[in-house]
Amino acid sequence: MTRIYSDFTGAETKQLLDRIADRATSPDDYKQAMLSLGRNLGDVLLAKIDPQRSRVYLAATVEDADFLAQGILERLEAKVSHLDFACFWNQREVFDDLKLTVAPILKKYQEPTTEQVNYLIVVKSVIFGACVVRTNLENLIQKIDPQEIFIVAPVIYHQAKQSLAESFSPDLANKFQFFYFAEDDDRNEQGELIPGIGGSIYNRLGFAGQDEKNQYLPQLVKTRRDRIVKQRQLIH
Repeated sequence: MTRIYSDFTGAETKQLLDRIADRATSPDDYKQAMLSLGRNLGDVLLAKIDPQRSRVYLAATVEDADFLAQGILERLEAKVSHLDFACFWNQREVFDDLKLTVAPILKKYQEPTTEQVNYLIVVKSVIFGACVVRTNLENLIQKIDPQEIFIVAPVIYHQAKQSLAESFSPDLANKFQFFYFAEDDDRNEQGELIPGIGGSIYNRLGFAGQDEKNQYLPQLVKTRRDRIVKQRQLIH
């Protein structure tokens, strides 16, 4: 088992990574650690975003919205010229006999955008097989033609970058930039990355499983949806 830290990873971030890898960490402490990791990733991303062209589209999965994505959004929203958001509810299924993993989108919340997106940021708590990221990215680029694509996670599998890039055309894959704090190369019998994020993200956040998390409506989605509704009411 080997863990390699990226150049973005300082002492505080390593402590947060240790906290989420520790299976004794409570769901509430786990959520707070993910929120803090999101803020740290947000600071990393801000250093890479050109303030003169800073229209950003941030996309996350439902389980990451209120914690990891919220932390990133807190750092970015006040600094970039415009930020839109999308949230996806994926149902991840593994077919061992076919050696196939799929993650169809059950539903989504996607804010409309009519202008050029400079940076599409796709965030995930952990990127292993990249199935969920690939599915959501394929959906996003049907409506968004970003100039650059940031793939963002606290922890990734050491083959994830290559796997994801090979799933897209060279023209699109050349837009990818990966931002992460730790890269792991081992997994356990359950197929979970070691040390990774300490097991299943659903259980670590306090969900009973995938079905329960797909019934959850993040506070971030509620807040942004209500804000858009109020803005439209003012216009009309």
